Amino acid sequence: MVTTKHKVLSLILCIMLAVSAVCAGSMAVSAATGDTVYVRANNGWANLYCYMWTDGAGNNAAWPGEAMTKVEDDVYAYTLSGDFKNVIFNNGSGNQTTDLTYAGNGQIYDLSTGKWSAYSDVTNPTQATSSTKPTQATQPATSSGNAKPIYCQNDAGWSNVYCYMWNSTTESNAAWPGKPMTEIGDNVWSYTPNKAYKNVIFSSGSNKSNDLTVGSGDLYNNKTNTWSVYDTSDIQVTSYKADPSSTIYTGTAVTLSTTANSLVNATISYQISVNGKVVSPMSSANSYVWTPSAVGEYTIKFEYSDTKGNTNERSLTLTVADDSTLVKPVIKNVTPLNLNFIKLNTKATVKVLAGGGNTGTNLLFYKYVVTDPNGNKNIPYYTLNDSYSFVPTVKGTYTVEVYVEGSDNSKVSKTYTYTADSNVPTTTQPTTSVIPTTTSPKPTTPKPTTPKPTTQPTTSVQPTTTPFMLGDCDGDGKVDVNDATYLQMIIAEYSGMKYDFKTCDVDGNGVLDVIDATMLQKMVAEK
Repeated sequence: MVTTKHKVLSLILCIMLAVSAVCAGSMAVSAATGDTVYVRANNGWANLYCYMWTDGAGNNAAWPGEAMTKVEDDVYAYTLSGDFKNVIFNNGSGNQTTDLTYAGNGQIYDLSTGKWSAYSDVTNPTQATSSTKPTQATQPATSSGNAKPIYCQNDAGWSNVYCYMWNSTTESNAAWPGKPMTEIGDNVWSYTPNKAYKNVIFSSGSNKSNDLTVGSGDLYNNKTNTWSVYDTSDIQVTSYKADPSSTIYTGTAVTLSTTANSLVNATISYQISVNGKVVSPMSSANSYVWTPSAVGEYTIKFEYSDTKGNTNERSLTLTVADDSTLVKPVIKNVTPLNLNFIKLNTKATVKVLAGGGNTGTNLLFYKYVVTDPNGNKNIPYYTLNDSYSFVPTVKGTYTVEVYVEGSDNSKVSKTYTYTADSNVPTTTQPTTSVIPTTTSPKPTTPKPTTPKPTTQPTTSVQPTTTPFMLGDCDGDGKVDVNDATYLQMIIAEYSGMKYDFKTCDVDGNGVLDVIDATMLQKMVAEK
């Protein structure tokens, strides 16, 4: 028979065992670096923060803690950066939970009910396998959907790289931290989604990038926080741009230029197209001055080819607007009449192409401030003249500040520099009058000296030879963009090209080269 004393002792032992079990269970749940904790912000909070700490052992960050990442609807996630026991969720603006005990990896805290539960969508992605790094990066298989591979240059030294992609709060490639990326060589990690996404975050589980936009480039550097193009071609494109690249209006002279390096010691040729039309055919010329005549979106395509059969390409999009309704004036182009060279003790003329100024009078006023290499300036004043002439007397760099002002006093200005020297090309605009001359033989190679002009006929009888027109390279009796293209083909030594050397030698130095083509483009743009 069990006595009352034994019953009391048994009850005490049971209580002690229960307390021990509860304590053991509580101690068994401990936060570890790399765990992910979730919170359901269904009480109207936004921009959630997670503050975690262990008494006597520090915290994850200064109050209000680390910003949490929104993974779906009202669910936010935070990946632990240390081993902590306690947590407070807050919105950084005075609203916060009480001191909570961390409930374990993959647990979610409901702000409305104040209860923990398992987050059913949490996954634990396997770590990316580390294989022997190949000497040459290997392109991964393409996606079965319409998405393209995305890459991370792991210069930050993360041990693993994850890719979290999403379109909305309910559409993502996986639960945080996303899908593990695969190392493909040269410190580059790759991931190919099964569909297209607009946004992406790269992370190591504890470190992460900002919210990024897919399409800014396909290779993200997690150290410099910059995008670039992941390119394994033997032709490495180092730059491709338009100047200006924004605020472009009809009639604006836009310089399209690019540079590239060969990894196989080959000679590179360049081609530039605008909306599918080749404006600068494949040649050594890597720039072209393009002047849009109509508003709209333009796709600029740069193509590259080398003597070993390698190819590459880049493209960019430009928006051209109409300035006819603009009140504020705009400077479309400022050109000296002989590129950026001016000759000592010879009149130099700067011409301005401006637009806008759509006010009551529709008048534009111009001012020119010229500073010589010694710092001396002219006395500027506003005028209605869109050109200005001065005589450089000091060798070196001249600075010209151009101001354009509308009748409502709104103004715009740009600064340009020109080099003054005694030996520079002096040929400028083509003359409007036709100068008759005898037909010169068509040389197969450029002559080392400028051809001497023929003697003008003394009789009144008109010559029967083709009249001379500087820049009319294709011989159709006018100077336009087709001549610029034709001259570039001549310089590139296309077969079957017929031309008059003197007509194409725009700078008059006896050599046909890219300077002639550039000057001819300028001539066409200024007509």
